Amino acid sequence: MNVSAIILAGGNSSRMKYNKEFIKIGDSFLVHQQIEKLLTQFKEVIVVSNNPDHYKSLNVKVVSDILTGNTPIIGLHSGLVHSSNRYNYCIACDMAFINFDFINYMISLTKGHDAYVAKYNNFIEPFNAVYSKDIIPKIETFLNGKTYGFQRLVKQLNTEYISEQKVSFYQQKMDMFKNINKESDLYDDYLNITSNYHILDVQKVIGKEIFYIKDKVITEYPLSIYVNDNHYSTMMMTPENIEFLIIGYLFSEFVISNLTDIISFNLDLENHRSDIIVKKQIETNNTQRLNILSTACSNAQLVKMKDEDLPFVKTNYKFELKEILNEVQTLNKKSILFRETGGVHSVEVLYDDEKLLFEDIGRHNAVDKVVGYLLKNNIKRDDIYIITSGRISSDILLKSALINISLIVSRSAPTSLAVKLADKLGVTIIGFAREKKLNIYTHQDRIKKE
Repeated sequence: MNVSAIILAGGNSSRMKYNKEFIKIGDSFLVHQQIEKLLTQFKEVIVVSNNPDHYKSLNVKVVSDILTGNTPIIGLHSGLVHSSNRYNYCIACDMAFINFDFINYMISLTKGHDAYVAKYNNFIEPFNAVYSKDIIPKIETFLNGKTYGFQRLVKQLNTEYISEQKVSFYQQKMDMFKNINKESDLYDDYLNITSNYHILDVQKVIGKEIFYIKDKVITEYPLSIYVNDNHYSTMMMTPENIEFLIIGYLFSEFVISNLTDIISFNLDLENHRSDIIVKKQIETNNTQRLNILSTACSNAQLVKMKDEDLPFVKTNYKFELKEILNEVQTLNKKSILFRETGGVHSVEVLYDDEKLLFEDIGRHNAVDKVVGYLLKNNIKRDDIYIITSGRISSDILLKSALINISLIVSRSAPTSLAVKLADKLGVTIIGFAREKKLNIYTHQDRIKKE
C-alpha cells in the first residue's frame, strides 16, 4: 500500500519510570513486535526516536525530532517530513494491539482530508490514526502559537472523524487504543498485587431470592513510604499511578518543593514499600502544613504566619461556566472503575484540550496523583482546574493551592474551613455541581457566566 507507518518512540515517559521503548512483552521489546507486525503490511516503517541503536538490526528508518518541545506532535512532524508517502498511519510505541482491519478501513477513506481520526467514548484518539504530509506546515504554525494539545491540533485540521459506531465495530476484536501506562499493565506476576480490583464470590439477596455471583471489589493496597531511610507514613491506596501519588503527597507535605529535590526513588510493589531519598532533612511533624491550616482558622494563639508565607494562587484566568457544567455531567461516565466497583473517588484535571482522570479509594490520594502528574511533567498553566467527586476539605484545598490550581469543582459540598482557606489563598470553590446547578463559594469573579 502507498502508505507509511510511523511509530512515535521519542520523548520522556510521564507514567513509567523508564523509557517506553524498553517495555518488554515476554522476551522481546514491544516496539520491536510492533515493527515486525507493521512490516507485514507497510513497505516503509519510520520510528521517531533518539535511540537509533535500539533498532539497528531491524529494517526501519529511524529519525530524530526536528522541532523542539515537549509534545508528541513534534514526533509526528518528523515522521511526516521523512516519509516517502502522502498518507501515514501513526501509532505510539506503548500500544500493544494493532488492528489491521481498522487500519485498512481508515486507509480506504483517504481522499484528501488532513487526518482520519477515531472518536471513541466522546474522546479524540490522536494515535492509531492516519495523517497526511500536507499538514507539515500546519503543525509548524500550530506549535509556533505555543499550543501543544494533540486533540486541539486534530480539531484545527481538515479531519474526517471515524464514527463511534464504526469504531465500536472494530473495537470488539481488540482494545486497539489501549496503551501501557504503568508497570502493573505489564507483568502477570504483579496482577494479584496491583490489580485495581479483585473478583470475589458474593451471596446476593433480592427480596426472598438468594443466589451467588462474582463481584468486583476495589483493592485497598497498603504502601509504606520511607524518606531518607526513616519510615514517614503508611498509605492505603488504589494501586494505580503510584509514582504520581507519592510525588504529589511529598509535595503537599512540604517534604519536597520541586521534583529536583528527589535524589532517588524506588518502588517495590511486591513488598509494599517505597524508598525515597531527598535533599533536605525531614521532620516527623509537619508543622508548615498545620500552620497554614491554623492561620486559615484565624487562631492567633496557635500560630502567627505572614501572608507571604501562604501559597496564594495568582492568575487572572476566567473559566467558562457552561464548560464547567458540561464537564461535571460527564465525570461519572468516564470512571469505569467506579461503575465496576462503586469504591473510588474520581478527580479529573483539565486544561487546554487535556482531560485526565485519576482515581483512588481516598479523596486526598486522588488529588495527590494530580499534583504528582503536574509536577513530574512540569505543567504550569493558569487554566488548570479540577473536578472531584468527593467533598472539598481544607487539606484538598491546600494541596490544590500549593500547585497553583485556582478552581476546584465538586459534585459534593465544601467544608467551612475549606471555604475560609480558599478565600484567603485565592482559590475559587464550586460545590453541588450537578446538571445545570452549582454553588460558587469564593472568588466568584473568576467564573464567566455568559
